[in-house]
Amino acid sequence: MNVSTNINVSANGKVKSLWRGKRLYIMILLFFASLINYIDRVSMSVAAPAIIKDFGWDSATMGIMLSSAFWAYAIALVPIGYFVDKIGARKLNAFSISFWSLAAMVTGISNGFGTMLASRLALGAGEASTMPSGSKVVRQWFPIQERGLATALARSGAEAGPAIGMPLVAWLVLDYGWRMSFIITGAVGFIWLFFWLKYFRDKPQDSALLSSEEKDYIVANTDSNQETADKGIPKGTLWRLLQQKTMWGLALSQGCIMYTQYLILTWLPTYLVQVKHLQLMKASVMSSVAFVCAWVLGIVVCKMSDTLLTPEKVLKGHRRTMVVVFMVLSSIFVCTTMVESPVAILVIITLVKAFLSSTIGLNMTLTNDLVATPAVAGTAFGILLLGGNLFGSMAPIVTGYIVKTTGSFDNAFYLAGALIVIGSLISLFMTRKPITVE
Repeated sequence: MNVSTNINVSANGKVKSLWRGKRLYIMILLFFASLINYIDRVSMSVAAPAIIKDFGWDSATMGIMLSSAFWAYAIALVPIGYFVDKIGARKLNAFSISFWSLAAMVTGISNGFGTMLASRLALGAGEASTMPSGSKVVRQWFPIQERGLATALARSGAEAGPAIGMPLVAWLVLDYGWRMSFIITGAVGFIWLFFWLKYFRDKPQDSALLSSEEKDYIVANTDSNQETADKGIPKGTLWRLLQQKTMWGLALSQGCIMYTQYLILTWLPTYLVQVKHLQLMKASVMSSVAFVCAWVLGIVVCKMSDTLLTPEKVLKGHRRTMVVVFMVLSSIFVCTTMVESPVAILVIITLVKAFLSSTIGLNMTLTNDLVATPAVAGTAFGILLLGGNLFGSMAPIVTGYIVKTTGSFDNAFYLAGALIVIGSLISLFMTRKPITVE
C-alpha cells in the first residue's frame, strides 16, 4: 500500500493533539451530521405506537414503514459514494442534508401510507451521504494515528442521536403529537448546514481554520499529500472493488452487524411497550441509556485500537482482530429472550449496543486501513454501507412478519444472534488483503 507511515514529531503539542487542533471543529461537524441523521431516523420508531393507533396499521405494515428509509438509503449508497469521490463532501453534504431535512418535515404532514412512504424513501436517500462522506473526510483530514478515534467520533452521532432523540421525540409526541415531532426535528438540519458551508473545505490545505503548521502536520501524516488523491477516480473502480474478496468480506460482515443494529433501532421501543408493558417515556429513556453507553464505549474502543496498533500494523489490517472479538460479544443479544425483568433487559441491551457500536466503528476504520488510496474511499464505503443496509433494511420487515406470525419476538432475536456469529467468521477469514484498484 502506497501510504506513508512516517509520523511528524516536529509539530508542537497543540497541533498534534486532536483535542487542541482546529481540525476538531470539523470532527464536531461530522458528529452532528450523524447525530441529526439518526434523530431523524429514530423519530419513526418512537412515534410508531402513536402512528399505528392513528392509522390502524398492524405490525407488518409498520415494519414496512420502519424499513422504508433504509431501502432508499441502501440503493443510494454506492452512487452517493461515487459522487463523494467525484464532487467532494462539501457540496454533496450541503445538498443531502437539505433534502433529507425537508423530507423529515414532510413526514409530519403525511395523510396516509403512500405519502408517508414517499417521504421516508426521500429521507433515506438523502441520508446516504453521511457515512461515506464522513469516512472520506476522516481519511483526508485526520492523521493515520488518529484514524480509529476520528472514525468513532464521526459516527458516534449514530449512538448519540438515538440517545438524545428517543426521549426528546417521546416528549414531543406526548406533548405536541407525532406530526409536530417530525417537523421540529427535521428543521434542525438547516442549522447544521450554515456551519458546514462556513467552515468546511474538501482539502485541509484550503481551509482557513487551520494554521500552516497544522496543515503541514495533517498532510505529512495522511494520504492528502499523495498524487493519487488528486487524480480523480480510476476507470472501472466499482468493478475492480467488487472483484476483491476483502471488499466482500467487509460488506458482508457489516451486513451481519447492521441487522441487529437496525432491529434495535426500529423495534426496541415497541418491544418494550407491547411485550414488557412499559410506558412510552420509560421505554424511550431505557433505550436512551443503552445508546449513551454505546456512544461512550464505541469511542473508547476505537481510541484503544489506535493506541495498541502501530501505523504499520494498521495498514496490514490488524484491527480485524478487535472487529471479530466485539462482534462475538454482541451475540449475547439472544439472552434478551431469557429474562423478564426490565432492568435485566436494559443491562443486556446496553451491553449489546456498546459491543455493536464498537464493532461498527472498528469495521469502518478497518475499511479505511485496507483501502490503498483515498481517491476511491467514498466508493469503497458506499459498497461497505450498502452491504450493511441491505441486511439492515430487512430487519424491521422480517421482525414485523415474525412477530405477526408467531406472536413473539423470540425467533427474531435468535436470527439476529446467528447472523452476528456468521459475520464474525466472515470478517476473520475474508478481510486479510489490502483493497487496490490498480
